[in-house]
Amino acid sequence: MDISTSQKLTLGYAALVGVGGIMGYVKSRSHISAIAGGLSASALYYVFTELPNRPGFASSLGLGVSTVLLGSMGSRYLKSRKIFPAGVVSAVSLVMAGGYLHGILRSRH
Repeated sequence: MDISTSQKLTLGYAALVGVGGIMGYVKSRSHISAIAGGLSASALYYVFTELPNRPGFASSLGLGVSTVLLGSMGSRYLKSRKIFPAGVVSAVSLVMAGGYLHGILRSRH
């Protein structure tokens, strides 16, 4: 099975978010980090599976998840100035949001 670059990036993004949620739980016993990371990673894994068959829908869902993560982790970064995890997840979310927006626009043609 060939997977596209978009799928590879989405899978890596899902892994980053999922591992971040686990790290948040382990480091500070934050149940919210574990739940948010798990739900976000699950949604991104779903995007990964849907990209080949329904690219417009998958990109729209990916844009929604990445925008929420950008907003939440971006505000955390602005408050804490900590590069990891807030700064890294914010930067990756911004890039991925751009990629998903490109996917939406491309699927409309």
